[in-house]
Amino acid sequence: VILDSHQDAISATGGGAGLPWWMTAWMQENAGSVPDCPGCQASDSYITTPSHPLRICLPEPIKAALRQAGVPIPAINVVNDTDPWLAYSVGSGTGDPASMSVGNINMRANNHDEAWGTSQLHYTYQMQNVAWRFYRAHRYPTEKAHIFDHYVAFMRYLASLWEQFPNVIAIDLLNEPPWGGLPNLYWAEKCRTDLWDFYAAVFTELDTGATPVRAPFILEDVAGSSFSPVLDVIMQVVQLEDISWGAIAKVREWSSKGQLIYEFHWYPDEPTEESLQSYMQGAYAMATLLGSPPIYLAEFWTPEASTTAHWLGAAIDAGCGLATYWQFVDTGYTGTMGWFKYPDGVTEQTLTFSNASEVDWQAWDIYEQTVANGTYWGAAICGATGGKSNVLGKVPDSPVLPVGVSLVSGARLRVRRHGAQF
Repeated sequence: VILDSHQDAISATGGGAGLPWWMTAWMQENAGSVPDCPGCQASDSYITTPSHPLRICLPEPIKAALRQAGVPIPAINVVNDTDPWLAYSVGSGTGDPASMSVGNINMRANNHDEAWGTSQLHYTYQMQNVAWRFYRAHRYPTEKAHIFDHYVAFMRYLASLWEQFPNVIAIDLLNEPPWGGLPNLYWAEKCRTDLWDFYAAVFTELDTGATPVRAPFILEDVAGSSFSPVLDVIMQVVQLEDISWGAIAKVREWSSKGQLIYEFHWYPDEPTEESLQSYMQGAYAMATLLGSPPIYLAEFWTPEASTTAHWLGAAIDAGCGLATYWQFVDTGYTGTMGWFKYPDGVTEQTLTFSNASEVDWQAWDIYEQTVANGTYWGAAICGATGGKSNVLGKVPDSPVLPVGVSLVSGARLRVRRHGAQF
């Protein structure tokens, strides 16, 4: 078992999942007093409410680059324009803000699986402001107390589960760390530096106390190193600053203790041996910088269980220390292709809409009632569908690398657990 601190679009108040709503609400309450940010104002958006509508924040240089590359500029969908951001918003009394990403119909128009592929939620003011501030919170006492310390406490709790349960391998510190800082290009360029300084600060905290943490942790680079077309273009406009040497030193320290795994995701246009090798080479380059921890292919996707099984085996044969896939689902239990169950009369397709003409209002009313009364069981948002069962049983017993593809040498997964090594 890997305990994955999973986020997508960083918070329910921005249309996704991750940080608790009360944390982003605190950021909003103190939006005008962010340390070392003279340009920050109380009107800056961290949560979505009628006074802070969900809006795209891409600056003109990035929009121009997207137009030149022929990549559509992300846009926010609204299917009900009567108080579109009221339902489930913080302070409105219209529902639990923790459920805003599933219960607000306009959020659902932007986070269902088809919309997730266009990635508009990644480039809103809410997402960019929260990620930027989250990575920097460890530097300032008040921010640290209200943001960073809560996250470290959560990491300590997960590490305690590693101590209790021998089947827990490691803790994933933050899934696909989002870009932050836009529309300010200066802050955006510092996003990678800020992220890895955040990692180092977490490790420093976990090294303190009466019982230092012994559990291995998993780190990944910005966005999991598997970029959407929009992010590919942004990377050409924004020149990311390097990881600081202080952060590298701290991460290498954890690597030397056998407490570090480097994670990457593999979402190519088409899964091929050459593509897998290319992604792995990039992961090895990063791992070398970080003290040569084992590399971990954490996410990839194919439509069939047999092909997913093939690539699981191929990744291990090629030298990955671990490989998992997106995603195992007990489809017999859920009756869907994800970890979500819908009431009678509601299907994934009836909740997939980007404009008002596509909404099945009867199905939405049935589902929204379950959100309102707290009986809902998940939702197909932020890429949550496409799951499958019975994959591991299809993994080949022997190496399946094609002729001409050589094994990649690299670190084996060596995690010390209660006197044993794996």
